[in-house]
Amino acid sequence: MPDDMADVVLVTGQVQEYSGNVHEELKLVLVPESGFTVRRRGTAYRAAPGQLIALHADDAHSGTPEDPGSAGWLIMCVSPGLIAEIVPPERLRFEDPVIPAGGLATRFQSLHHDLYEPASDPGATLRRESRMLEFVSALAWHSTGASSAAVGAAGAVAEIVRDYLRENLTRNVTLDELTDVTGVSKYRLVRLCTMHYGLPPHKLHMRLRLDHARELLRRGVGIAEAAYETGFHDQPHLTRMFAQAYGVTPAVYRSTYNGVVWSVPSVRGR
Repeated sequence: MPDDMADVVLVTGQVQEYSGNVHEELKLVLVPESGFTVRRRGTAYRAAPGQLIALHADDAHSGTPEDPGSAGWLIMCVSPGLIAEIVPPERLRFEDPVIPAGGLATRFQSLHHDLYEPASDPGATLRRESRMLEFVSALAWHSTGASSAAVGAAGAVAEIVRDYLRENLTRNVTLDELTDVTGVSKYRLVRLCTMHYGLPPHKLHMRLRLDHARELLRRGVGIAEAAYETGFHDQPHLTRMFAQAYGVTPAVYRSTYNGVVWSVPSVRGR
């Protein structure tokens, strides 16, 4: 996989149970052969087999398959930069992560297959870029959007917290530090972070570290090096926390997930 950040990450593999997942991209999930339950902010949402699930960036969630161990899933992670070519990323929101429009699930499955397979003709790149942008546009059409209050002052404080934690993945950050960079009290800071991301700052920090570790593993970085780069004491420490969060060890994650990266050039010279 390339070392630069891609606009789209595609994953196939055996469906897994996971807990408290956080990621920086819009994550789309389709489990064709099994039902799947997503838990977000204390509410459970069930997707029937073949229904598309949309999970927002930086919004903690857990997932449980009805048929673990036998069903497979298709995952697509779409960067905020690509979404911004169509619509402001904060407007691409879904109150219910299970999208009822069956046509979108069908388009997603077809698009995932098209992007996952090697390009077979000279026009493949243009075709796939166009299909990707058209799909994001269709997704935005079905979204519920976000109110101005949801992306207002509370969101701004929470995003400062997230950005600071992301810049200090390997450090033991304190609430006093976060108070200094946000200018709000410890109590309000914890409340706003939990409201916006579904996690208090210390848990958000851990999930950001684990998410970066997954990115490094997808790039082919060794487990010990990934542990060092994300602030864990050693490889066993990363392995223990990774397995608690995702239900698999880093070694199994690397061997199970056959990730493919496909990058869409900006049409605005980003």
